[in-house]
Amino acid sequence: MSETPHTESTELSSFAYIAVFVILFTILAVFADLFTFILGTVGLIVTFAAFYRDNSHDDHH
Repeated sequence: MSETPHTESTELSSFAYIAVFVILFTILAVFADLFTFILGTVGLIVTFAAFYRDNSHDDHH
């Protein structure tokens, strides 16, 4: 068996995270009913905010 070497993953730019958020939000807006849209929007915001908070201490200003 051949083993593949583990490589370091690079972080995506903030533009990529914003684009993913907008795409997911648009999918919710187009295909979801009102209840699912509200819960999905809250879930998206909480998920992306938690991810930002977890990675914000890594930023060096």
